[in-house]
Amino acid sequence: MAMSAEVGFLPWATFMHRHEAGWLRLWTAMDAAPDLSPIWALSLLHGHQIDTAELQVAFATTDGGELSLVWPLRFATHRRMGMTWQKVGALSNIFCLHGGLLTAMDTGVAVRQTLQALQKRQGAWSWLDVDLLEVGTPLHTAWLRAAQHSDCRLERITKGRSPYIVSPGTLDDFLATKTRNFRSNMRARRRDVLNDPGIEVRYYTRPHEVAAYLEQALTVESKSWKGRTGSSLAAREWETRLYDTLLTRYAELGRVLAAVLFIDGVPTAHSMDLLQGDRVYGLKTSFDPAYTVRRPGVMLLVARLERYFAQGVREFDFIGLDEDYKLQWSRQCRPHESLRLYAPTLAARALFLSTELRRQWRDYRSRPTAPVPAPVPVPVPAGQPALAKTSLDGDQMSVSL
Repeated sequence: MAMSAEVGFLPWATFMHRHEAGWLRLWTAMDAAPDLSPIWALSLLHGHQIDTAELQVAFATTDGGELSLVWPLRFATHRRMGMTWQKVGALSNIFCLHGGLLTAMDTGVAVRQTLQALQKRQGAWSWLDVDLLEVGTPLHTAWLRAAQHSDCRLERITKGRSPYIVSPGTLDDFLATKTRNFRSNMRARRRDVLNDPGIEVRYYTRPHEVAAYLEQALTVESKSWKGRTGSSLAAREWETRLYDTLLTRYAELGRVLAAVLFIDGVPTAHSMDLLQGDRVYGLKTSFDPAYTVRRPGVMLLVARLERYFAQGVREFDFIGLDEDYKLQWSRQCRPHESLRLYAPTLAARALFLSTELRRQWRDYRSRPTAPVPAPVPVPVPAGQPALAKTSLDGDQMSVSL
């Protein structure tokens, strides 16, 4: 079906009133990642209580009126260098690894036309943030090219690497690729789950099970290291709202894979995963440190992977950073970087130049200082007078031979 070449903008409320169902159809037809759906966007709004007055949606349609591009954006002001600037960025969070742009169009065409539409909005933006793009993907390449062709100055910000596991078949097939010590430990954890009557893994996948899962997850989170640092679900009401909304809606589509591991009836570890085709995204996990010696988090991960691989899942994405425990499972990582495109205006270019100079100065200051070589004594040939030695004190200089 022919695609419209025109990218337009609508306020959030107007767009959702007209196109929410079409957005869901486009996301479903593209079998796109969870963070590109209207469910994710609505969950972010509900969880973070974002002012929708800041939101507009870039969109395009086919000749038949169906959506072919959706990109929800936040237009906000930002103070830098004593001036007020207009910042534009996708509606996203740290689990959004696709720049927030959903499209059925050619990726390069979609990015170029969207940027051109933004440039027509004179004064509406000073810079555009496109966060957490996977390096080397068509989307990442498209943004680099669009910035170059549109005369936008570009700032590239290195972000973390996201480990992932590609299944060669079953869990045993995967473990066969690991070291003997790793295989032995993971098989021991699997035996614990299968044979210890005091250990139980419960799975929660239906909408009416979400509340029960969150109750157990909050219990685990409050006892974990996150509870001590104030970063647990139990300590952040907005995050509880976000995941309650998100899990309930995704469960209606059969995409939620949540689990809790119990030891002697006590919830000791939990996990929150989302399914997309034959890929699973690991959103959140934690465990109770009081049971560290039993390794409940590892037991739960082993149980999940065995279940997923047996059901045909071919990739498990840890998302987030390349933490040590993730790298023990896989050294395969996806590097990410964020891009900041400065508008082709004199003011925005001055801001870019200031930012670049500060970056270069920081790099210069952080360079290791080259050690000063020790002086090499000069040998004095036999019979030649020694060089004069001088000493200087506060009142006079003395010379000795």
